[in-house]
Amino acid sequence: MQSLLTQLNSVPGVAGSMVCDTEGRLLGHAFPPLFDPSMLGDAATALTDCMAGLKDVTGNAVMVDLRYEDARIVVKPMTGARLLLLCTPQLNFQVLSLSTSVAVPKLEKLVAAGVVSQPPRTEAGPPGGQPSQLCCALERIEQIIAGKNLPAFKTRGAIAIKAGFALGLIDASTPDDPDKLARLKAAAQEVLHENI
Repeated sequence: MQSLLTQLNSVPGVAGSMVCDTEGRLLGHAFPPLFDPSMLGDAATALTDCMAGLKDVTGNAVMVDLRYEDARIVVKPMTGARLLLLCTPQLNFQVLSLSTSVAVPKLEKLVAAGVVSQPPRTEAGPPGGQPSQLCCALERIEQIIAGKNLPAFKTRGAIAIKAGFALGLIDASTPDDPDKLARLKAAAQEVLHENI
């Protein structure tokens, strides 16, 4: 399940994803470490309550697209579960639809088999205990966003789209990749107008 959710996170504009059952229990997620699992569990419970009410009013929904100023939440009902994707406002919905059409049948099989996924622990960093250059660059980007008082989710999303990968996938254990680092720095410079 974890690998499928991570693949969905690689869709430009997707910041995180999770699967919860129809009772509101979190079955697996691929969110950055700043999202506490208990917070995601609360979101799963709220999602279950809202989807039940929505079904009563509209019947079965194929996909729910909730749009906010700085984010988009897309919910895809599945057999026995629901897939929730946290996205940037600029998300290309057609690309996401194609990706979910491939992933959902596989996720449904895992849910039916009772597979519950936990994200891998990322406590161990790269050799030497130092964070990767990618992680350091992301920390610098976060400092600039905070220093300029920019909308964090929207700004991170714009950088992720230009870089071509989700920033939420970068943590202290992420191995360095010169190509990704160059793309991240170029995207951040274009959005933030500062060298990283």
